[in-house]
Amino acid sequence: MTEVRHEDVAAYALGLLRGEEKADFERHLRGCPSCAEEAGAFAAMGELIKTVHPDDLLPSPPDPEVESLLVRRAATERRRRGLYRTFMSAAACVLVAAGVFLAVSSVTSGPNPDSIHSPARALLMTGHTYSATDKGTGVSALVGLEDKGWGTHVALELKGVKGPLQCRLMAVGNDGRSEVVASWGVPDKGYGVPGAPDPLLLHGGTSLPESELNHFTVETFDGRTLATIQV
Repeated sequence: MTEVRHEDVAAYALGLLRGEEKADFERHLRGCPSCAEEAGAFAAMGELIKTVHPDDLLPSPPDPEVESLLVRRAATERRRRGLYRTFMSAAACVLVAAGVFLAVSSVTSGPNPDSIHSPARALLMTGHTYSATDKGTGVSALVGLEDKGWGTHVALELKGVKGPLQCRLMAVGNDGRSEVVASWGVPDKGYGVPGAPDPLLLHGGTSLPESELNHFTVETFDGRTLATIQV
């Protein structure tokens, strides 16, 4: 097994890890919430960063009459390594900034069900997960939980639902108190059904601590319960 470092998350997002290194880091992600969260933000900009090659940043080669071939090769290699380190640092900065933008965008624009590297997916990989399938509606729901100082961070994966619908995820405490975690619209084609196999992915929060949660319900705005997930 290769040595896994937390700072390898940028290299993983950029597709620079291969074979055993990639497999080892993916195992590391499942047990490291901070790296999993960073990977979700990094991946959103990974494809853009990979279109730029460090060789494109190299200056023109020196005059062959001034330096010998070996000297020029050594100098070029030093410049290449230095510029590559600078390139990777800049790429990481861009990706972190992109992660901040995506987090704000998810709050202001609603869930992005098409993203497979979202904060919701990261939480479902690393948090405490609970699932249920309602036999009556055929709706399957998976929630991921992470206890926070302000309450509980909640992620939802929803399958088997057709639209058009307006839905919400409710958190219910042991004392009967309930809060809306998130709300969304289901298009005609639905989520996690034939013709639209991708599930809905979203995340939100509740002020209820994880230890005080009893269950979650996925319900329509007109009061129909689509699924109940016991915690």
